[in-house]
Amino acid sequence: MKNLKSIFSSTIILAAMIFSSCNTEEEVPAFGNGEGKLGMAFKLANGNINSSNARIANALVLESGFIQIKELELEVDGRDDNGEFEKEIEINFKDIKKVTFDQFDSSTDFFINIPEGEYYEIELEIDLIDYKNEPSIYIEGTFNGTPLVFEYYGDEIDFEVEIEAEDDDEYFKIDRINNPLALFEINALNWFRNVSESELENAEIKDGKILLSKEVNREIYKKVVESIIASSEIEIELN
Repeated sequence: MKNLKSIFSSTIILAAMIFSSCNTEEEVPAFGNGEGKLGMAFKLANGNINSSNARIANALVLESGFIQIKELELEVDGRDDNGEFEKEIEINFKDIKKVTFDQFDSSTDFFINIPEGEYYEIELEIDLIDYKNEPSIYIEGTFNGTPLVFEYYGDEIDFEVEIEAEDDDEYFKIDRINNPLALFEINALNWFRNVSESELENAEIKDGKILLSKEVNREIYKKVVESIIASSEIEIELN
């Protein structure tokens, strides 16, 4: 078993990332060029909030959401039958890719086609965008039973992930047989770690819900955005 390091700069809190062989690739759309396949799936984790205020952790429940992806940019460092290589790969979607936070939903999950080989490092940037009057990041849930919605319009937040083997001489393989699935479990509760219970209790109710946006409950919204932007570093295991 090998360890991987994943770094999310200016993005979400990453709880876990799992690599495993995927048996449903014929059901999942693929983008880009190459015979190697790297699967991408996103879901909300059921993790705890990293906050000294345990009461807000019990009162706040986040249930669903989505991100909208404009393009993917990869920088890869690896080796194949021709020797070592470094490549930059840009993948543009024909239509903006709306990815919901549901585990193994073939309508939103997808594969990235990249060159076959053994990889020492993959740097992945996920560029987000608003589309069809919907935000680039959307989360909904409840606070003490009252519906709560967070919506982020803008393209200033991108997901940047660095995947590398723990040891300098270690590689991980991606080809037609080894098509790993990267499962990103998003602990969005941690986006609220700097928000107090009293702030949410006194938040403005709009159309029957607590809306956190640039226009409504702006101070709470800013705290959540700052937490999303905060960098996070985590150790990952490759099975």
